[in-house]
Amino acid sequence: MVRPRVFFDFAIGTDLIGRVIFELFNDTVPKTAENFRALCTGEKGISAVSQCPLYYKNSIIHRSISDFMIQGGDFTKRNGTGGESIYGGNFPDEDLSRPLDAEGLLCMANRGPDTNGSQFFITLRECPHLDGNFQGKHVVFGRVLKGYEEVVKKLAEVPVDEKYRPKLPIVIVKCGELELRRADRSSDVECRPWAFTTCWLFTDFLIKSSKRRKVRSQSSGSERDRRSQRKKPKRRMSESVVGDAQQVELDVHKETEEEYDARLEREERERIEADKRRELERLGREITSRKDGGVRFKGRGRMKFIDPELHYRQ
Repeated sequence: MVRPRVFFDFAIGTDLIGRVIFELFNDTVPKTAENFRALCTGEKGISAVSQCPLYYKNSIIHRSISDFMIQGGDFTKRNGTGGESIYGGNFPDEDLSRPLDAEGLLCMANRGPDTNGSQFFITLRECPHLDGNFQGKHVVFGRVLKGYEEVVKKLAEVPVDEKYRPKLPIVIVKCGELELRRADRSSDVECRPWAFTTCWLFTDFLIKSSKRRKVRSQSSGSERDRRSQRKKPKRRMSESVVGDAQQVELDVHKETEEEYDARLEREERERIEADKRRELERLGREITSRKDGGVRFKGRGRMKFIDPELHYRQ
């Protein structure tokens, strides 16, 4: 199962800091992971309960405790007392067996058992005090895949007041999902659109070539007769410049069957290469002209950013 990946673009005040990419554990906590993913894309629209967009965009990190965690996700009241899930209100805990034993873990913030909404926190170190004797207190549903050193640690360094509220606003200016695309591979015909055309053309050429050979083998005698009839007579060219009566006999070259087949194959290869070059040039122009703000994540193929304001808003 491919785990979904989402991202946050953070800004401190008016300064853009960078992007954090999360991997969600939808294999162990599917309901919690789907709640976070949908809140990143905003695809659920307006909440029927709070009349607020079910969307993390423009929400803030409202709590930051040095060497412990940073917390956000309250898009309704922006102070840690609000938030809402895509399921309407709160939803129950799923799996509490995963320990908070590392930095960069993505966990649900709650007010007790079965009170999960939209608030989350990112750990800055191991948190064994949040692990109970038999089960923990918070659902761990993801981890920071990229951007912990460059972004998360910078967010944790922002000064806070006596209630651990950042003195400068830490805003999620953009968020969404990274969609996995199949990577281009030279051996994979399905990955390149021009390969369909090339494969079809070459197959068609082989079929026609075999038919031609079969017809020639069945009527080789008549074919030779027709070629001999089409053969041009020998010409004699007089060299009138010198004034001699010498004449040079010029033989017209006769193309054999092997040369005929070789010429056809060579022309077909040239045509296929030309089609390939034209298709690659078209794909290059299409890629360079795209303005959808897409991203590319190395290691898992090309990724596409789905802008919820264009795809999901009515």
